[in-house]
Amino acid sequence: MKNYKALKAASKVSISKTNEGQYFITKKNYDSDTGAAKDDSISQITIDNINGVVTSLSNQITNATAEKEDYEQLKTDLEAL
Repeated sequence: MKNYKALKAASKVSISKTNEGQYFITKKNYDSDTGAAKDDSISQITIDNINGVVTSLSNQITNATAEKEDYEQLKTDLEAL
């Protein structure tokens, strides 16, 4: 969940687990115009889903790092001309 740490620190999100082993995220919602509290949103989440997101982000980081290294090498080669 994007910004989870900040939302948690501001007490705007919480997690819970049922006796059946289901996980839920409860997020506070506010009207952007007035700032008035709206109904909380509750969504079910699984650890497998979180693992998938973490894996995907790790792959994106690896790919972005490789692309950055390619551009750094290209820059070095151009400057050497």
